Amino acid sequence: MNKAATRLSVAAACCLWTLPVVAAQFGMVVGVDDYRHFQPFPAPAGELSDLEGAVNDAQLIAKSMRGAGIDLPDDRLLIDETATIANFLAQWRNILATAKPGDTIIVSFSGHGGQEKEVSEPFDETTDGLDETIMFHEFDPKNSRIGRLSDDQLRALLAEAAAFNVIWVMDSCHSAGLTRNVSTSHMGLTRSGGVWDIPLDPIADEIQATTGDDDSDALPNVTQILATASEDRLVTETRFDGKAHGALSWFFAKALTGAADLDKNGSVTRAELSDFLEDRVFDHMNQTQQPRILPRGDSKEAFALGALALPAAPPTQHRPHLLPIRIMGKSPPGLIAGSYTQVTTNAVLTFEQHGDQWRVLNHTGDPISTLQKGADRFVDRAIALQNIRTSKRSGVPPVIITTAQQSTSHPIGKIVGYTFAPPQPEMNFLTLFNIASNGAVQYLHPIREADNTGLGPQGFPVSFRVTAPVGADQLVAVFCTRPPLQLQALLKELNAKTVPTDDRLATALQQGTCQTGLSGLFTREE
Repeated sequence: MNKAATRLSVAAACCLWTLPVVAAQFGMVVGVDDYRHFQPFPAPAGELSDLEGAVNDAQLIAKSMRGAGIDLPDDRLLIDETATIANFLAQWRNILATAKPGDTIIVSFSGHGGQEKEVSEPFDETTDGLDETIMFHEFDPKNSRIGRLSDDQLRALLAEAAAFNVIWVMDSCHSAGLTRNVSTSHMGLTRSGGVWDIPLDPIADEIQATTGDDDSDALPNVTQILATASEDRLVTETRFDGKAHGALSWFFAKALTGAADLDKNGSVTRAELSDFLEDRVFDHMNQTQQPRILPRGDSKEAFALGALALPAAPPTQHRPHLLPIRIMGKSPPGLIAGSYTQVTTNAVLTFEQHGDQWRVLNHTGDPISTLQKGADRFVDRAIALQNIRTSKRSGVPPVIITTAQQSTSHPIGKIVGYTFAPPQPEMNFLTLFNIASNGAVQYLHPIREADNTGLGPQGFPVSFRVTAPVGADQLVAVFCTRPPLQLQALLKELNAKTVPTDDRLATALQQGTCQTGLSGLFTREE
């Protein structure tokens, strides 16, 4: 080898030697629809049913992980009959044996969750005496210690991973509480596996927990992402692009592709992840589900997007799948063939016949309206809301929406209030409108040209008295860096008319540098 070649080889070696060490990222994904001892939906009274969307969750998250360069071989994608505790623990310990200190481990679970009465140490559930659990494929109602991991056992597993950065995502629930009076029979399949009396004697090879799970930050290396902010809240499945999913899993998969990277630096912090998931899930589930991130709000990196992750794409014109609807009784007048498909679970819209009328309910069980004709306008309304939600920009902070009241159903005559604040200081021109429960567009702001000015950080407060007709309205706030004149002109044209079936509104919402926020208003008769 000549001297020049030697110098080049040495220089190349020096360059390689000085490259920074990048932490590896390992994934494991679990999704259980088919439970060995459960019945397909609808299960007989008193029995638990299988799910429909947990496997879809797992497959979507796996695709996003692999696209982000996260190490996820097929044997760490546990679906249905492969999603057993034995397989889970074996793969968990394989990761711990392979990973190096400082590496990231991301685990997601989609399936049923449950509760069980504490019968042994550490007796940390001082409020209700119930431990929370996640339920694997082989969960056995005849011996409810089989096929489940309790929160105390999960904490023991996480304690084994003290040298690593751990993201733990659980898209399940443990109870059946609701934030307002909705019809649970018209909601999606619930991921609550009930409350169980467990046998006193542990089973063979069961994890023994000595420390309780008290929601403290005692494991600072762990970021827990739970489907709901409270142990007593219901988690139901919903639909995206025609398929059943959990809302948390759907948006976590989007976060893995870069949608939550608000500063676009290739890394997602806990604060960015909290802002993204809380906004998207809370909105999509009509304020019935608020995810919980522990600890939240700090600048610690949750995960890196990796070299293979694509930058967040701008919103594109959205043509949804046929709207999944459920018809209970005869078909309501006015439905147009080719605009919908009938399903028995996880419907976006339900029509329930009562004599010569039909009650219309949304995907979270809220009554929208009652009709005798014109069912097509409710299908159009649901499609329009899907398009509006699609206009939310990835990689941009959410619109800040605060309410003066709880997310309950409000009677006629009550005063309700909202404040809409810019997501960023430069994105301070507000356009506000409402999609009423009957499908009408109501243009609210700005009405006068003089009002078309930038807002300060305090935002725009509004209040009004609830009047008939009652149902489920959706307030839509669009903040832009300059007045969206095309959108405002269209809203003036559509004011007091039924939301259009064409793409004009969706197209107008995609113009300019903007962010969209939604907040539901649910009302009732006295």
